[in-house]
Amino acid sequence: MKKAAGFLAGAVLLSAAVAIPVSAGKSDPTQIFFTGGSLENPVIYQMDAETTAAKKVTNGSSVDVSPDGKKLAFIKNDSVYVSDINGKNQVRLTNVKFPTYDASPRWSPDGTRIAFSRSDGQIYVIDVKSKQLAQLTTTEENVVNSEPDWSPEGDKIVFHSNRTGRSHIFIMNADGSDVKQLTGDDKNETAEYGARFSPDGSKIVYGSTREGNIDIYVMNADGSRQTNLTADTDKPVSSPVWSSDGQSILYSVNGDPESGEQHFYLMDKDGSGKTTINMKVPFAIPSDWQKIIQPEQKTSSLRSTIEELTDFLFDN
Repeated sequence: MKKAAGFLAGAVLLSAAVAIPVSAGKSDPTQIFFTGGSLENPVIYQMDAETTAAKKVTNGSSVDVSPDGKKLAFIKNDSVYVSDINGKNQVRLTNVKFPTYDASPRWSPDGTRIAFSRSDGQIYVIDVKSKQLAQLTTTEENVVNSEPDWSPEGDKIVFHSNRTGRSHIFIMNADGSDVKQLTGDDKNETAEYGARFSPDGSKIVYGSTREGNIDIYVMNADGSRQTNLTADTDKPVSSPVWSSDGQSILYSVNGDPESGEQHFYLMDKDGSGKTTINMKVPFAIPSDWQKIIQPEQKTSSLRSTIEELTDFLFDN
């Protein structure tokens, strides 16, 4: 039986080299974005999927890359922010204050809206340009709807909810209508969470707790053919994300909860070919995995080079 863990996280190998600014509009190799470091002051990192070299992007958590690979959405100061892919030019979209907080921002496929959950238990969508907010779920107090994710076509949103008294995966239209339950039944005590559509929209990967075991599952987008991909793993696992081509899944394996020492695992979409990425950043959680487009960098003078290094080291 797998041990239940208090931290659903992982950690990564950092490159010692300072990244050199690239030319305008250059497409980088596929990048993995994750959150790690202090639980009180998390940091967003970017890791090259081929070399595992990583660098700090900015302070924040729950990062998501825009469909065009040019922007980030993330949580900072309990609110939703957007920025350039390198963490610069940050704009605050929501303005909540603790004990209210926002979580799990996800870009719409057309890049105009961001879905997210709020501590009031509801899911919202905000227009990136106008900042106009729309509430998608309306459930009673003590019901939690969270972790939204868009279908590639933008017409559906999959999410977690405990509206039945247990935590399961649901799906609804992008306007909040026609809610349907995808996982869970009255016969077995299970909990499902962290659902993500595959890039082609045909599959959904998610985490599940069943009979004391914490595993990664995949199912068809209609909820059929639920399959355990990590039955051969004897430790709690979490936070699955698809590769940009939909052929692989990255997830975290919990290690020492006190030190935060954990690992990222990579597997084929059918659960085969598992490999380990050893990590050094504590409490790291994978968030997104896709190609990015670097913004134009001003590197024509010594002053601009110094500014780039200062931003990297001190997160100005």
